[in-house]
Amino acid sequence: MSLSMSLNAELQPVTTRGAQVVSVIEEQHDFLAERAGATDQEGRFARDSVDALVTAGVFAAPVPVDLGGSGVERLHDLTVITARLARADASVAVAHYMHTALAWYFARIVRFGADGEPGYLPRQEWLRAIGRRRMLLCSAVAERGADYWNLTTTASPSYNGWLVSGRKVLASLSPAATHFYCRLRAQRGEGRHLASAMIPADAPGVHVEDNWQGLGLRGSGSGDVVFRECAIPDEALLVRGPWGARDPGMLEGRAVSGLGLNGVYLGLAEAARDHALRCLAEPNSGRTRARSAGARSALAEMEIALTAARGTLGTALRDFDSCLQRNRPQSITDETGRGMMKACQSVSLVVERAAVQVVDLAMRLTGGASYHARHPLARAYRDVRAAAFMPPYSPPEEALDFIADTALEEN
Repeated sequence: MSLSMSLNAELQPVTTRGAQVVSVIEEQHDFLAERAGATDQEGRFARDSVDALVTAGVFAAPVPVDLGGSGVERLHDLTVITARLARADASVAVAHYMHTALAWYFARIVRFGADGEPGYLPRQEWLRAIGRRRMLLCSAVAERGADYWNLTTTASPSYNGWLVSGRKVLASLSPAATHFYCRLRAQRGEGRHLASAMIPADAPGVHVEDNWQGLGLRGSGSGDVVFRECAIPDEALLVRGPWGARDPGMLEGRAVSGLGLNGVYLGLAEAARDHALRCLAEPNSGRTRARSAGARSALAEMEIALTAARGTLGTALRDFDSCLQRNRPQSITDETGRGMMKACQSVSLVVERAAVQVVDLAMRLTGGASYHARHPLARAYRDVRAAAFMPPYSPPEEALDFIADTALEEN
């Protein structure tokens, strides 16, 4: 491989198992890309694409092989899988990642032998169900006007467990989910705690509104989920920590999930760049434009932006995997947790800015046709704007505050 290729080469899986899943996705690419335009235009959930990927085993990628999955253990490979999906359909990539990020973390807990310890939910059983294509997870955390540490969804004690009430937003994959993994406030007597719960979609009191009307990612099924006195057994809820306290020990999971999500926007940018190159390779007008100084400058800027995004993300993924392989889940120090979150936020901003720039330049190189609502680059232009609102901290300015505060503490 030449030096020029290695500097700006696309991220590749680092394990055989990761490469196998990427190969499956490449086989599905044309089908996913064809369906992407229709679901975006109609503003409906990409159910056909999700069903095809579930059948092909892509949603079981992180599940151990002996439980029916592909055994993908590296966050790096999970991110590459996400990027490959995003090249065909960013909506499907988001829906897939919100499920597999949870499954990947559950598999990590099982690998470290923590699943049977007191206070842990039955993650091995969940992984087996995912491996058998019987379980799809929706991460039901976000709430309108509330941050991660001050959620309004509550779990109140009942005679045989808990009653959950509240509304979740941006619940990607919710129309197809079989279970909702929720963050909520558990209240018993005078005590209030941040807690997690796994709630079946068919439990009484669960209502999926399927009302997503986003500017982009229109096929991701990121609508509202409402819980109305939904009864769950006592063992279905796990107390995470004190209510309202920003516990640095919880930053690990949020940093890990946030870092891998960058695969969506890297994949979007890569697909946009490839589309622009195809346009410049067309006979007559395309090749004539490719000789112009303006077009060549725009193409060079795309390459520079992709180099920055790929290099920064790839390095961070390598470092994260090294740390995660050495440490048990939620065992890292507060300092390391804050460092991981700072890295996640910084990398996310680099990837976001690069992806927005690449998509914009790709539209300019493609010409006015890309401004049509049904053009793939018009969809990418809308999809990529979601990056600003999807980091672990939102609104976006909180990410900058966190980076600055952590930098000041380090010196």
